[in-house]
Amino acid sequence: MSEFINVLIAIDAETILGKYGKNTDPNSPTSIPDSSSLIYMTTRQNQLGSTPGSELTINASPMDIIRWRETTLSLNSEYTSVLYRFNALSGQDLISTPVPRSVVLNEPKPSSQDPLNPTTQKINSYYWESEVLDTGTVTYNFSFMILNHKGEKQGYYYWDPYINIQD
Repeated sequence: MSEFINVLIAIDAETILGKYGKNTDPNSPTSIPDSSSLIYMTTRQNQLGSTPGSELTINASPMDIIRWRETTLSLNSEYTSVLYRFNALSGQDLISTPVPRSVVLNEPKPSSQDPLNPTTQKINSYYWESEVLDTGTVTYNFSFMILNHKGEKQGYYYWDPYINIQD
């Protein structure tokens, strides 16, 4: 039976903007070569084959589904990040081509009047999804944009992670 492997990507947007500045060209995003201190990836403990970081080893089998979701260290309050392009550099035959998927979710909304009974609100969300086809190493880059709390684009960036898929 296939499993869903949810990969959480946390991006230090404030430091990236301070260190690399703004970039207004989505077709020429700025590389983040020191991503190990600025971008973090993790998944559930039983699917994790290594220490979380900017590279990831996951325990997966063919037909498992990988889903990438991103956030910023401010949890999207000050800055938001959006993944917009996946580019396989090697091992592209080990996973299907990742695609973005839209989804409408019911998210809890705490109530200051009644903290034990949150309400829910519908939100539009998305993730990138791919099917595992074989074990091995996939090297890729993900391009992402950073937006401020007003939704104004602050810059376009990418990093070159890899994901080791082991049974």
